[in-house]
Amino acid sequence: MNLYRKRSLRQKLILSSILCLVIPTIITLILSDYTSKKVLKEEAVRTASETLEVIEQYIENRINKMIYVSNFIQFDNEIRSIVMQRRNEHRLNLEPDEIELFESRKKITAKLDNISFPDEKTYITILLPDGTNYTNFPYYEFDPVGLFEEPWFVELPDFPASSTLWVGTHPAYIESERKQNEQFMTLVRTIKTFSSELYGYIIISISESQISRVFSNDRAEGEKLLLTGSGIILSHADKSQIGQPFAHSQALPEGESSSQFIHLNGEQYLVVANKTTYSDWYLLSMTPYDTALGQIHQILRTNVFLQIMFFSAFLIILVYLVRQFTKPIVRLGQIASEVESGNLDVRSRIRGPDEIGRLGRSFDQMLGRIQHMIEQITLEQTLKRKAELKMLQAQINPHFLFNILNSIRMKIWLKGDEENAALISSLAKLLRMTISQKDELVPLQEEVDTTVNYMKLMNFRHHGALKWEINLLEETLDEKVPRFFMQPLIENAIIHGFNQQKGTIRIFSRIAADELAIRIEDDGAGMNTERLNRLKENLKQPIHPERQEDESFSGIGVKNVYDRLRLIYGNRFNIEIESMPGQGTQITLYIPRAKEE
Repeated sequence: MNLYRKRSLRQKLILSSILCLVIPTIITLILSDYTSKKVLKEEAVRTASETLEVIEQYIENRINKMIYVSNFIQFDNEIRSIVMQRRNEHRLNLEPDEIELFESRKKITAKLDNISFPDEKTYITILLPDGTNYTNFPYYEFDPVGLFEEPWFVELPDFPASSTLWVGTHPAYIESERKQNEQFMTLVRTIKTFSSELYGYIIISISESQISRVFSNDRAEGEKLLLTGSGIILSHADKSQIGQPFAHSQALPEGESSSQFIHLNGEQYLVVANKTTYSDWYLLSMTPYDTALGQIHQILRTNVFLQIMFFSAFLIILVYLVRQFTKPIVRLGQIASEVESGNLDVRSRIRGPDEIGRLGRSFDQMLGRIQHMIEQITLEQTLKRKAELKMLQAQINPHFLFNILNSIRMKIWLKGDEENAALISSLAKLLRMTISQKDELVPLQEEVDTTVNYMKLMNFRHHGALKWEINLLEETLDEKVPRFFMQPLIENAIIHGFNQQKGTIRIFSRIAADELAIRIEDDGAGMNTERLNRLKENLKQPIHPERQEDESFSGIGVKNVYDRLRLIYGNRFNIEIESMPGQGTQITLYIPRAKEE
């Protein structure tokens, strides 16, 4: 026992594992016999079938997404209207309006981008018989007119619109995918009128690797593949076999699904095949018989009675040994909890020749070093603040710039250029508000005046494209608000709402109980429901120091304005955002009113 106590923790655990796991397992294996082969085969078939069903569900999910995209395109009224218009122009030999053609292409491309799935590369093409096309990929990757030259394209004109043509696996036509030796799996549908007149094609392709990756990720040994009814391999983990005839024809199923044991090259295989629901394709799994049995062999050959008996003995020994071995670890956990609560004076006092003893000594030494580092950092921060103060004192007074601007304004005004003098006055006032650090809170009237000066400057920059309406109730003018909180919201409306084009901004204020309600509206592009919800979720996220936001004139973004007001007012501050596509955006800020002294 003295020799055992001197062993390391790892050696103790290894010896305990041998005593409590290996010996009972060996005894169980010796006393147990193999169960019947019939049960083993049934379990092997069941396991292989379940694995194949999981793979089939994965592949079917990818195929259903392609079908969903084709259905969306075929029944979308806006896409159908644009394609029909282009067809009529072609029939009447009318030259399309270039601007209208560009706008229609932009609309359809946006729709194709929206229905593309972000976790997969899906290449979508709408191709008209005259060569007009709409895609979600750039033309330098591939000119869709080249699809007319594909060998499978000749089948399409007579293909019914209600049916889907599965091309199978073929060389990728996208340049970047072709450079990676990728294969494509393609779905094709025709677009026809109610009188069965053809006026377009829908071609949807995904890379074959999206299908075969499930074969590579499957941990079970054996061979998994997707093949046609005639035995041509469509998808396989080994890319060199794609497009080749399946070598073991005797393993091909005769019906929709089957499971059988066959002999190949002197070895027995379990073959399970299922016919897919979307085409005459088959999903096939070939697993060596020994491997299939090995996955369930240990469970079936264990005797329940012996397992319970040996497990009970093992559990008693294990609990006792683990409790003895982990007492120092429990002690270290308790010390760590006290350190977490802020007590750095506590020590574990754990000593010994094994790893836990060394860990205890290292833990105590680490606590000592941490205390020393805290003292050192406190001293360094004090010296750093003094150095920063000296640097600030050495800086040029920024009011010098403000005075120079005023001098320039007066000189321009004396020469009769009142318009530019007023513009410089707005810039000077905005600069003065920016460099002034006297008060964190200012009257609402002063904040709005600063915002108006900013909009005047932006109006000068955008040649008079911006208009504004100010409607402030008189009792709100003297209410205290944080400095410079409106400007980022106005700038956001100009850049994103108006896209730096024409627009009108309206600012309203009113008193609501103990809150000052400020509403900022614009008549810009607005946001859809998904983007609006994403914006609201982003506002609720905690501040992350590494997150980079779009900077505005004041150096902060809309998210930072929200965080700043939450830091000032806490949970009493609230914000409401409403927006509709094409109808603009409305932001209402509820700022708690300052209590009078």
